[in-house]
Amino acid sequence: MRAIQLNEFNGPLALVEVERPTLGDGEVLLEVHYAAVNPLDVWVTQGNFAAVTKLPHIPGVEAVGTLNGRMVLVRGNGIGVGRLGTYAEQVAVPIASVVPVPDGVNPQQAAAMGVAGLTAWRCVHDCGQVHGGSTVLVTGASGGVGSLAVQLAKSAGARVIGQTTSPSKADAITASGADRVMVAASGSDLVAALEGEAPTVIIDGVAGDFVRAGIDALALDSRYVNYGTSAGAEVGLDMRTLYRKGVTMIGYTGLREVDTAAAFAALFAGLANGSLTVDIDAVLPLSSAAAAHRRILDRSVTGKLLLDVRA
Repeated sequence: MRAIQLNEFNGPLALVEVERPTLGDGEVLLEVHYAAVNPLDVWVTQGNFAAVTKLPHIPGVEAVGTLNGRMVLVRGNGIGVGRLGTYAEQVAVPIASVVPVPDGVNPQQAAAMGVAGLTAWRCVHDCGQVHGGSTVLVTGASGGVGSLAVQLAKSAGARVIGQTTSPSKADAITASGADRVMVAASGSDLVAALEGEAPTVIIDGVAGDFVRAGIDALALDSRYVNYGTSAGAEVGLDMRTLYRKGVTMIGYTGLREVDTAAAFAALFAGLANGSLTVDIDAVLPLSSAAAAHRRILDRSVTGKLLLDVRA
């Protein structure tokens, strides 16, 4: 079968012919249709999880395909990190990783739910505890997680502010439902843009110098939820601001397996009734995996990238 194979960390992503997977105990065989491309896939190929990623490796932490003729989503349990991933025509996955996709849900839209959808839902509802009285700032609001977080926060009744570094992405954020869009390329830009605003929740996927700017603007007894560091992992804080405002800082992790039934039920219901939409930036052939990773690295993606494994 065809698959994308990595033979060395930071090496090329090669389209090769490999043996079809054999099933172990508790595994099932997925016929992959669409593999979503995530920053986590890039980090894996860079060797960030080298302790558990054995080479040669097939990347890909989520996908939609068919299992016994039924459309399903697969994610979690080490897929694409500690075990072979979804950039392949077939993949052996633990049965615990399988989530049925309801009839009426577009499979391309469903392919983004395992990482971006679940991250956005848990950041908004579990970590952020967003409600009708919230004012929510979403950084990186044009990205896969950010655009869904905007929609979910808006559906919860919040006033939503979306941040982007690129003016060309502002319209997409507005289309996602944001009440206000801020074009801010740095923390100092964000400080100026947030004058007069007092968010009660920040959902942040960029970090860097945006962290202190956001915390300085937060209201009392607010929540700061972080799920990524695309603008830099090292940050500076004035801890007096943190404790005087009673800010709760929460780091979201998708590496811990939790009960996701309620989240997926809500996400798929939103996709089915049209209240939730995934902005699909592009659907690329499997052979374009390296190009897709380059686009993740240069932050030129609006919404989600998918690989059509059958193309």
